[in-house]
Amino acid sequence: MIKMSPKRKERKKKISCKKCGCVIDPIETPPSKTWQLISPMPDKEGRVTLTIMGSFRCPDCNASVRAAMKKVRGDEIGSGKSKKDLLIQAINLIQEPTPIDQIEIAGISPAAVGKAIQTLIDKGEIYGKVENDAFHPK
Repeated sequence: MIKMSPKRKERKKKISCKKCGCVIDPIETPPSKTWQLISPMPDKEGRVTLTIMGSFRCPDCNASVRAAMKKVRGDEIGSGKSKKDLLIQAINLIQEPTPIDQIEIAGISPAAVGKAIQTLIDKGEIYGKVENDAFHPK
């Protein structure tokens, strides 16, 4: 009989105590405290990683053990499209020269929009040019 290991996401997370080596099952021993950490930089697709941390008490030596309980990517949270995709979609709708400060994307400042537009033009992902703080589509 071939023994197959469960898929990575289906594996049970085992937490071990650094002091005594006891294995803590997070289902049997719930965390005394939980908190969230957000990654400071998004990945190349614009997704942010949210890490859910937990503080446990070892049942043998009563030591405090901290561990990452779950990691969730930005697209799994339901954030929808990345800011880059939203910017490209907004720029593709522009038909005439438009001042950069009038191009509004949620969560992006006008200065960042200007830099992002120039970067997207340089990479060939959008077509047009930036002159006198305005985007001119081709």
